[in-house]
Amino acid sequence: MNDFQHLYYLTKVDGLGSVRIKRLLDKFSSAERVFEATIGEISQVENISEKTARSILNTADNFPELENEYTCLLEKAAKLSVNILAITDDSEYPELLKKIYDPPIVLYTKGNYSSEKLENCIGIVGTRKPTDYGKKISEMFAEELSSIGISIISGFARGVDTAAHKAVLSNKNSKAITAAVFGCGVDVIYPPENKKLYDEMVQSGLLISEYELSAVPDAMNFPKRNRIISGLSLGTIVIESDVDGGALITARTALDQSREVFAVPGYVTSRSSRGTNALIKNSQAKLVENIDDVLEEIANKLQNLSISYGTNGNGSSNVKLKNMPELMGNEKLIYETFLKDTGPLHIDAISEISGLNISDSLVTLLNLEFKSCVEQLPGKRFRIKN
Repeated sequence: MNDFQHLYYLTKVDGLGSVRIKRLLDKFSSAERVFEATIGEISQVENISEKTARSILNTADNFPELENEYTCLLEKAAKLSVNILAITDDSEYPELLKKIYDPPIVLYTKGNYSSEKLENCIGIVGTRKPTDYGKKISEMFAEELSSIGISIISGFARGVDTAAHKAVLSNKNSKAITAAVFGCGVDVIYPPENKKLYDEMVQSGLLISEYELSAVPDAMNFPKRNRIISGLSLGTIVIESDVDGGALITARTALDQSREVFAVPGYVTSRSSRGTNALIKNSQAKLVENIDDVLEEIANKLQNLSISYGTNGNGSSNVKLKNMPELMGNEKLIYETFLKDTGPLHIDAISEISGLNISDSLVTLLNLEFKSCVEQLPGKRFRIKN
């Protein structure tokens, strides 16, 4: 019987969560030695009562039944091409994740896994109902970061998560992967409309879960899985979230883990930006407009990755954003107006936000159209041109 088998048995002890299992491993060095210890020795571990110690040792009476479960698990994992990682596996378990307070004891992965691919990661999270602006910004950050070798972690949910995953998968210049952390088994496709994305992630990305195979997507699982998104990441970017959004749970877990938190500012009248704006207002997140703002905080933490950041002689980064035009004066003012909004803008709104009168705004917009920076839509509305 190998140590992972004993570790699996520990996870089956009622009331014994990841924190206390980790303390047991720290004390006894292996799961097997936990079952060889006495009640008195086990109860010396912090927050392990004699009752819990007795429950651990009583589990040994169920070894035959648990062994059948364990064998079935291995057979099912092999059939589904699922890899199982234990926290005791120092060479394969993600190093960043191991450092958090309550790391998962067991991880199930499907796709292209190697610990090296998860050395340099940024989380991208946000609302399930993003605006055009939120979707565009999610795609921009995911594409730009993956192009310089930084993997993107998200939660496979509708909206911002899906946009971030797809942006990496479709990026022909990507030097990294995208990984999705599930709140169910990695063999369960949720949401179901992401079936195509699921297949693409298995082929070119990575699926991760702490929940056993075929575990259903219980609502209670998702807040808990958010700690894995932030735990795998050097920092987490929050793109559009209301004050009670799930993305803010991820931001809080990142703060608890002493990881960086970044937030993209949004329109002050937009509900989908109330959470991100609050993070910035309360100094809980750094306001970011581009990847340079992210790299300022994580460049010295990157492993085996060299980027030409801040080395071009004037203190700015050599990492340039895609399709960012060189504009001056009113043109720059109008263009930046679009970046602050939630989607296509009416000429009246452009004039109000930019501070230019309608006549000057129209002349400037015409110049931006000639430069293929913006496009006009019906009803005197405008938006950034893709």
